Amino acid sequence: MSAKFLLRVLLLCVLHACSRTLASEDEEYDDVTVSQMLSPKKSEMDATQILNNLLKEYDKKLRPDIGVKPTVIDVDIFVNSIGPVSSINMEYQIDIIFAQTWTDSRLRYNSTMKILTLNSNMVGLIWLPDTIFRNSKNADSHWITTPNQLLRIWNDGKILYTLRLTINAECQLQLHNFPMDEHSCPLIFSSCHMTITYVAVPEELP
Repeated sequence: MSAKFLLRVLLLCVLHACSRTLASEDEEYDDVTVSQMLSPKKSEMDATQILNNLLKEYDKKLRPDIGVKPTVIDVDIFVNSIGPVSSINMEYQIDIIFAQTWTDSRLRYNSTMKILTLNSNMVGLIWLPDTIFRNSKNADSHWITTPNQLLRIWNDGKILYTLRLTINAECQLQLHNFPMDEHSCPLIFSSCHMTITYVAVPEELP
């Protein structure tokens, strides 16, 4: 058997092995691609079905557990910036992320998706607390480039609603020790229409 013939055989074997390896890699790549493409689509369909079922007989005009117990609203404030402070107008400006958490048993669902993270389009479809800032002179929501709002729904009915606000709030500055004066400016908030019998909201954060 000539050396040239052996060389041809070896070359054919190598080419065959390479083609099988490439085919296997292509199949694996195709499987991963299909899986990656189908998984988000399936999750999207699941989320849509969950929301449709939750909202089918939901009445956003009624607060959670109406006639049973008060709705407790937990509040967190994340401060982006404070200032300026005006001693002439007796006010200060604050830029915050205002987060409210409560439970709405009507929004419980059974699914492997434990949390639904939604944008501002969902905000107007469920009951929301009517929280106001009692010592604000004016306040603005942030809308650029889209409404700065976030809504999350847990499968146990827990709701998280956050929005970004810039508030000009009243603060009675005591200037008799100027320029060595110190000030404490509160941000006071409560429910607009409900009493504590129906909605429990902490009134002040220092």
